[in-house]
Amino acid sequence: MRGQGSFEFYADVASLPSGGRGTIQLLQIAVPTKELRYVEKAGSFVAEVRFSIRISAGDKILYKKIFQMKDSRDAMPRVKDLSSFLCHIDSCALDPGAYKLTVKVEDLSRRKKTLLGILRRTYLSSTVEDAAFEVRPFPANGIALADPILVWESDRSGRFIPNPMQIYGLRKDTLSVFVQASVPETSSADSLDVRLALTRSTGEAMEEALFKVPVKGDRSAFLRTVDLTTYSAGAYRLTVEAWASGGLFASSGKDFNVAWELVNWQKPSRDIMLEARILLGDSEFDDFARMSLGEQEAFMRNFWRKLDPTPQTAVNEVFERFTSRVRYADAHFGSFDRGALTDRGFTYVRFGSPDEIINQPMPQGRGDLFEGIEKVATEYKIITEGIMTGKSMKDQRPVIISPERQRATRGTVGNDVGSFEVWNYSFKGDPLLPDDKGMTTKQGLRFLFLDKDGIGDYHLVGSSENISEGERK
Repeated sequence: MRGQGSFEFYADVASLPSGGRGTIQLLQIAVPTKELRYVEKAGSFVAEVRFSIRISAGDKILYKKIFQMKDSRDAMPRVKDLSSFLCHIDSCALDPGAYKLTVKVEDLSRRKKTLLGILRRTYLSSTVEDAAFEVRPFPANGIALADPILVWESDRSGRFIPNPMQIYGLRKDTLSVFVQASVPETSSADSLDVRLALTRSTGEAMEEALFKVPVKGDRSAFLRTVDLTTYSAGAYRLTVEAWASGGLFASSGKDFNVAWELVNWQKPSRDIMLEARILLGDSEFDDFARMSLGEQEAFMRNFWRKLDPTPQTAVNEVFERFTSRVRYADAHFGSFDRGALTDRGFTYVRFGSPDEIINQPMPQGRGDLFEGIEKVATEYKIITEGIMTGKSMKDQRPVIISPERQRATRGTVGNDVGSFEVWNYSFKGDPLLPDDKGMTTKQGLRFLFLDKDGIGDYHLVGSSENISEGERK
């Protein structure tokens, strides 16, 4: 389960047999330090988060907990990646059935930059909202095989740090899994035969291991490791099967991901999604958003490989241009949204720096606006609105009415008044994607951006080409 909101965190639930009808639910929450803000306090660097956990069935809340966790360091974290995170482990007992889990994590070092955020002391946060999970019953007369617990690190004493992120690869190329099991008291089995199998998400078999584990009393447990260095980026399935004398059998499983690209370990998920949002069409992006991290890495690696003009070298020049443009857009076009996600930022990343920019802050006359409109298309209609004083207009201000706006409003006039910019690619710019290079005409490519409210929030209102996100490939 991946938290959604201002930053990223991970949560997982594992069912463990308790010896009775109910089962122990092991709750695991991990927040990568790369997602948190560290503040210097009295010579230390401190990050503080607040966790809110709720488990419900229907309208009934069965488990609820709110607590805070603090991480104090002598220096800022040097390596901001998934190998460094704040982890919390909790547990509760539940009967078999269907439940929903809600986890909210707040970064107490980042207060919302709004008046209400300041007054109400609200902070940037992310949430796993009503995530459905099933507590399966363990058989009274069979093997009770717990859900596998993916492990990040373990020591010789048997203690371990779980990995609710379910990601391995560059920062941890060895999969470690901990499994518990119990047998009926009436069973005479002194060991379990175990099969551990790994497959791709497509069902392709990767490898398997067969081994025995001892049973002490009616309990058994083991920690097993698998070398993943030969596994390519993608999604995988771990399956554990156990059987004993008397025909006893049980199985359980867990999904995990493998990722090898350094940037996928260092940058937040929102940056990965930004890259896809700019480059992919709507349907492709929707498919990409549903992929696991490993699948996303494999997809984007193939995407950039196809665009690499010099595949024999270690540098992909197209990717370098992309990242450089994203940095510039974030620095120059941000208003309420991230700069690269604004209309001007998107245009800059896709088509490069324009050859000419006509920038008219709050135009006062029709002539300035006509000049901008003529650079884009003649079909845009301009009128003026103001206060009538007899037969003349007072405080006239220009209004841009696009054909789409004219049709939508049936000729009525809104408040589309404000500053505008015209971006003119006279020499066809520097399109990033091959499909964009065919969108220019002999007159070049032109975009009109309007800040109708006069607050620096520019939106695309017209272009010399019919460009829409749904048509992008």
